[in-house]
Amino acid sequence: MMGKVNFLKKLIFLTLGAVMFLHQSLSAQVIDAATLESLKNRAGSSGGNRPVVSPLDQSRQLEFQKRQERLLKERKAKIAITSRLEKDYQNRLGSKITQYGYSIFENIPTEDSIMTGVIPDTYKLGIGDELIVTFQGSKSQSYTVKVDLEGRVIIPDLKPIPVLGMSFGDFRTILKKQVDESIIGTEVYVSLASVRYITVFVAGEVDTPGVVRTSSLATPLDVLMRVGGIKKTGSLRNVAIYRNGKKTIFDIYDLLEGKDTGFSSLKDGDRVIVPTIGATVALDGELVRPGIYELQTGKMSIAFKKAMALAGGTLRPYGYEISQIKMDKMGRQNFYNIGEGQQIYSGEAIIAHLVENAQTGKVELVGHVKTPGLRSLSTVKTIRNLLGGRLNLEENPYLLFGLIERVDKKTQTRILRIFSPEKILNDNQNIDLEDRDRVIFLGRQDVAFLTSETVRQVIVTGKYKAEQKLSNGKENTEYCRPLKNLARIINDTQSNRFATATRAVFVGREVGEVLADKSNSTGSLALDDNQKALLEMAQKEDEEEIKSKGHLSCPSIYNQVDNLLPLILEYIVSVDGAVRLPGVYPIVPGTSLASLLAVSGGASNDANMTNIEIANLDSGPQTDHVRMKWDYVDARQTDLATISINPGGGVRVGSKFSNFESGAVLLSGEFMQPGVYTIRKGEKLSDLIARAGGITDQAYSYGAIFTRKRVQEIQRQELRKTARHLQSAMISASVKKNIEADSLAAAQQLTNQLVNAELIGRVVIEADPLKLSLDPSLDTILEAGDALFMPKRPNFIIAMGDVLNPGALQFVPGKNIADYINEVGSYTRSADEGRIYIVYPNGVARPINLSSWGGDRDISIPPGTAIVVPTDLSPFDTLSLVKEIGGIFQNLAVSAASIAVLIR
Repeated sequence: MMGKVNFLKKLIFLTLGAVMFLHQSLSAQVIDAATLESLKNRAGSSGGNRPVVSPLDQSRQLEFQKRQERLLKERKAKIAITSRLEKDYQNRLGSKITQYGYSIFENIPTEDSIMTGVIPDTYKLGIGDELIVTFQGSKSQSYTVKVDLEGRVIIPDLKPIPVLGMSFGDFRTILKKQVDESIIGTEVYVSLASVRYITVFVAGEVDTPGVVRTSSLATPLDVLMRVGGIKKTGSLRNVAIYRNGKKTIFDIYDLLEGKDTGFSSLKDGDRVIVPTIGATVALDGELVRPGIYELQTGKMSIAFKKAMALAGGTLRPYGYEISQIKMDKMGRQNFYNIGEGQQIYSGEAIIAHLVENAQTGKVELVGHVKTPGLRSLSTVKTIRNLLGGRLNLEENPYLLFGLIERVDKKTQTRILRIFSPEKILNDNQNIDLEDRDRVIFLGRQDVAFLTSETVRQVIVTGKYKAEQKLSNGKENTEYCRPLKNLARIINDTQSNRFATATRAVFVGREVGEVLADKSNSTGSLALDDNQKALLEMAQKEDEEEIKSKGHLSCPSIYNQVDNLLPLILEYIVSVDGAVRLPGVYPIVPGTSLASLLAVSGGASNDANMTNIEIANLDSGPQTDHVRMKWDYVDARQTDLATISINPGGGVRVGSKFSNFESGAVLLSGEFMQPGVYTIRKGEKLSDLIARAGGITDQAYSYGAIFTRKRVQEIQRQELRKTARHLQSAMISASVKKNIEADSLAAAQQLTNQLVNAELIGRVVIEADPLKLSLDPSLDTILEAGDALFMPKRPNFIIAMGDVLNPGALQFVPGKNIADYINEVGSYTRSADEGRIYIVYPNGVARPINLSSWGGDRDISIPPGTAIVVPTDLSPFDTLSLVKEIGGIFQNLAVSAASIAVLIR
């Protein structure tokens, strides 16, 4: 009956298996192609089978990792807390010395570790151990058996084997022997399926003392980990383990040093007691592993050699002075030299200090060279030997100025001294080097930095606005520490140290010509209001140039050598005029004019080499003042290589005189030959009109539009001043009056539009050739960049502003202004009838009074005139400055409208 039941169970099992197989097969057939392709791609990218992890398992694993990280941080924070013992040693030694060995308890596992690897043959079997016994051969069978309460292992067909306290290796040997005797032709294999649990009691200076249930494979260190580790008040060298009434010492130092501790595992019922820390010594200074070390159990001293071995010895093999800090009965600490054979007692300390941490017999090559670095002074005794030759220089070196950073023997201060690399390489001059010299070569990029916009602004203002840290806390990559130092020096100095840099700061700029002679005793600029406005304009242009071209980064050489930038600025000369690369250049005294002109790109094609202006400082040793001395050199009669230039002066190469302006004038419109014309200096408008063949019969000279760039710039400056005035007015109005935010926003928008308004720089002139011939005083002297547009004669009048139908009206001789206004429907409700004005074709404006008594109703106007009826701004009296803005915009609009009348 039982056989039938077993047969039915097997049949049901096989049937269910077949059904599941068919279901899986059918399910596989309905997988869509995209999913199948995705699975193939995943399999291909992983290079093998990928384990499938359920979302629940992933969540559990993530939570487990977070918990472990949190516990790890907490444990590290506990160990990082300075103990009282550490504080005492730190106060005595003045260092952050810590106790050795306790960091081993930072990474404590939060759960029982999984048993992996092979069970050693020395493992002692006990009650509760689970074994897997496998037979292969005439008998093939596997059994899982446990060590029973009597300490026996009972396996079918074999005699019971007592294993309590027996090693795992001995059990394997006995089992194999029984199988060989009882079951012929069969091999037996045995493994440990699971180990028993034991109970260990832990007390003393541990984080969480108590009873610990753990694996029988656990070591003393495993158990200490389970209770949170040993506190810094506990001993690492005197951990007591009690078993069967006997005490054994467990030394964790032996474990850390890889020695045999004498304990492979604990047993059930063992007690682990951690006493307070024993005698300690501190080893500090230039050691491999400085720290506070505990002495062996029962010892109050340690030999000097063994103590040094604990700390790994000194960092270097030689050059140390080792001091021992002893304590007398009064608690005073005394320093003594210590040597081999001496003892260090509890509470004492050893400090290893270098006698001299110095390098001698070295020199260093720095800067714009291919092989920078240290060299032996015994090998390279001169600058030429150190450099090795001109081929060791990087591309574009600067050879008129080099430096030696040398240590002053008396004060041990590093001092910068200058030399001429050009003379070293070309004139067989040489300089002997001294110990610890640094020889610095510059590149053209290092010199170009001196005329960058950032250096220019620091020299003029004495301020460097960049900060080392950005608002987000990150380092500012554009921060230049040497510029910050330069700004500080400029503000603190009370001499003419940077006078040359101040004079040359605007080389090649128009504003520089205005400010060149305004340097004061502090090296900064004393400016009046107009010059401040010019300086502000220049700085804004500089900022725009930096934004468009990018920031010229701070060359590394200025960071490598302290105070290099201020010293170089002391030795500069300015080179300007008809040279290709005007600017400032550092030189040594006695530099030849030929070399200086060569590094500045040479003279340009228009250079007048017969009259080169040289300014040299005349400051003899017998004088208490400095004078500038000017000389003039004719390059045709003088060898420029024989002319010496000294720092602080300047060279100006004049241009050949030309009676032509550097720019041109544009004639457009009704000229016989319009176009761009090169003009002579002082040429008048009538002369240029004649050169252009005169004007056509259709030309309307009364409406000629003459523009000048210089006037345009003046208008732009005035507009900026007006904008600043309006800004101040808005601030004042917002404080004194109850003004709505919308009104202020509208006024601000109008002010912004005012700053960005287009200006043409129109000048009212006389352009009629006949009138110019009759009255030469009206003839305008032309400038480069001028433009003259000659319109055709218009046949209409423009009526604009607050009229019903603004537009152009046919010009009728004799018709008055009132008639034209009536033709466009008269005024709107918002018109300001009392402020009507007209703009004549030549750009002149005139207010008009159209009252019936004594007004200008009958005044006749020429063709091309604009009649403007402005808007009444009285409704905006709540913000009076709107009237100012509105008036300005009306003037701008009228000016543009009068031009549009003539060019349409």
